[in-house]
Amino acid sequence: MEYLLLGLLILSPMTGYGLQQFIRKNLSLICSHSAGSVQTALTKLEQAHLVRAESSAQGRRRKKTFFITEQGRAAFSGWVAQPMRADRIKNMELSRLFFLGLARPAERAAAIRDYIAQISQLKAVLCEIRAQFDAISKSSLPGHPEWDAVFRFQGYTIDYGIAAAAFELDWYDALLNKMEEDA
Repeated sequence: MEYLLLGLLILSPMTGYGLQQFIRKNLSLICSHSAGSVQTALTKLEQAHLVRAESSAQGRRRKKTFFITEQGRAAFSGWVAQPMRADRIKNMELSRLFFLGLARPAERAAAIRDYIAQISQLKAVLCEIRAQFDAISKSSLPGHPEWDAVFRFQGYTIDYGIAAAAFELDWYDALLNKMEEDA
C-alpha cells in the first residue's frame, strides 16, 4: 500500500480522502481502499519522511494534503525498478476450489456458476474502466511530465485484468461443463 500511495503522490499531491477515493474507483482490485488502510499507510510514510503533509482550512473543515518528499521519490524509484515477483500473486479463492470436493454436488455447481457470474461482472467493469481510461488518455493532461509512459503502463494493467478475467471465464466454463458431463 505504501508504494502505491507514493506512486500516486508522485503524479499529484492528494488528501487522504482523495487517495482513498482514487483507489476505490481505480485500484480496488489491487489493494484495500478502506480509510483505515490508507490512513495507516500515510502515517507510516509521514513518520519515515517519505511524504509530508500540509494542513489547510476549507470553511470549518481542515484538510491535510500529502506531498511526496525527495526521500519518498528515491524509495519509490528503488521499489518500482525491482523485478516483479511471480510468487507474490495470491488468489485465496483457489483454496475454496481446492476443497470444493467436500461440498455437495449441487453446491459445487452453484459455487462455480456464482463465481462465473462475478468474473463476468468484473470483466464488464474492467472493460468500462478501459473505455474511460482510453477517453482520458487522449485528452491533454497537466502535471507529471511522464504521462505518456504512466498511462501506457496503467493501460497494460487494465488489459492484464481483462485478459485474466477472460481466462478465468473460459477455464471455469470448461470446468462447469466437465462437472456436468461427469455427473
